Amino acid sequence: MVGGTGIEFCEAAGIEQLYKISNGVFDNHTEYHKITIPIGGEVELANIKGPGKITYFYITDDSSGQFYKGLVLKIFWDGQKHPSVNVPLSDFFGAIGGKTIDYESMPMQINHFCYMCYLPMPFSKRARFVLGNDGEREYSQNAAYGIDYEKDKAYANIKSRLHCRWKRSNPTEKSVHTILDIQGRGHYIGGFLHVFSKYKSWWGEGDTIFHVDGKKMTHTPGTEDEYGACWSFGKTYSYMYSGYIQMENGHNQMYRWYVTNPVRFQNSLNVEIQNQRWEKGQTPSRDDYISVAFWYQDDCKQAVELAGYGERTAPSKAIDY
Repeated sequence: MVGGTGIEFCEAAGIEQLYKISNGVFDNHTEYHKITIPIGGEVELANIKGPGKITYFYITDDSSGQFYKGLVLKIFWDGQKHPSVNVPLSDFFGAIGGKTIDYESMPMQINHFCYMCYLPMPFSKRARFVLGNDGEREYSQNAAYGIDYEKDKAYANIKSRLHCRWKRSNPTEKSVHTILDIQGRGHYIGGFLHVFSKYKSWWGEGDTIFHVDGKKMTHTPGTEDEYGACWSFGKTYSYMYSGYIQMENGHNQMYRWYVTNPVRFQNSLNVEIQNQRWEKGQTPSRDDYISVAFWYQDDCKQAVELAGYGERTAPSKAIDY
């Protein structure tokens, strides 16, 4: 039980939890039609009255899996004027830079141009899903999307809200990429990382470092360890909590979910990954890093900023070693 709400939570709940019956009632918002968004414009995908919890969100369009890079997904909780999720649409689902790769993980997956999110998103008053266009041309495509949610008065007392942030280091400064740097109370649940490197040998010698409430700790001694492998990445793979789904022409894409081991913090959290290669030992690098971080926080006071279209789509400045 959480906070006497009557809602039972089980982290990493599997099929064994399906028999549990709650006071919730299922509902859905589904649409299929042409969506046209001018440069600088927005379209509201859904405006759902609470209290409730989003349980599933999918979206696709007729671009053969290549969402326009100027599309930005914004999610607003409970009447807030600023979004708690503010990220390029394709990158939210792990198609970094519009590169669609089929994969399957517990919270997210892409199957034949269908982009799916299973992350639970509780809200008390209202959930607004908005699609913006900050690109350089009009967006106009036939699109389909759906949002499953359950309505339950008990969620009025749940304060946790999903947040998502996109960041790019092009190239990294001081051989470090900051994935997340936030104040408040909550827990980090992981996300996606894309690394473009011109180094022809092992590029991923960097450690992942957490600063939890001011305490510094090295979480894993190497990029491959953090994303579910050891002794470099020998192949691509896609598993429930970790995956390495792209290894081509210097592009490396991976994900890691802390579902059973969320990184909990009470005051602040900073997540960094070192940018190092192996060249007669650990050697500082300056590659091009893009990350999409997901976390839950018990307030929505701070806006989640997003770099502009020009910065997001700028040619890589990764160093040629």
